[in-house]
Amino acid sequence: MEPLDYDAQETWPQILGHTQSPIDIQTQTAQYMPYLAPINLSYDLVANYVRDTGRNIEVGLTGMAEIAKRPFTLQQFHIHAPSEHMRDGQHYDAEIHFVHGSPNGQLAVVGIFLQLGAPSPLVAQMLTHINREEPFTFNVTDLLPTNKSYYHYMGSLTTPPLTENVEWYVLDNTLTLSEEQLNQLHVHYHRNNRDVQPINDRLVLHYIDQ
Repeated sequence: MEPLDYDAQETWPQILGHTQSPIDIQTQTAQYMPYLAPINLSYDLVANYVRDTGRNIEVGLTGMAEIAKRPFTLQQFHIHAPSEHMRDGQHYDAEIHFVHGSPNGQLAVVGIFLQLGAPSPLVAQMLTHINREEPFTFNVTDLLPTNKSYYHYMGSLTTPPLTENVEWYVLDNTLTLSEEQLNQLHVHYHRNNRDVQPINDRLVLHYIDQ
């Protein structure tokens, strides 16, 4: 995978779409989603690798997800620091993206914000196994927020080819990581977040997990 210069994003291959990601999620203007559309995650207990891809730190994990009553397969997850999405004009310290594909080729990404606090077992395992191509026990589902309320909008991949028609589900509830863990991430990337993109006329929906 071609490394990216996050300090020269204007040099990335550009596309002419109007539904690019990430965005600044405005919670006050997001529209309440009145129908049942929960997220259920059932990921495997073993990860296959952790790689510094030149764009982010990526974990090879598989598993299944049910998103808005449709089946998806987890392809991998990775981390950006600071966060790519903003919420009400504020970045978080980091953001994890779980990338899924459906049988018909639709992509759906579940994003989770991380802020400074208690150490993260998830981030600890990522850092411990980085650039080791060997399976290891990784029960990530136990580390995710129990309540999966989310903000949903249609966007794109945040790295080239910046493909659009990607479904985004950014969870309300945040996870934590320690300052030491954040500093370790910044050893690999002093920043690896794409700049916020114009929302244009897109609709942002808010689903409340009951």
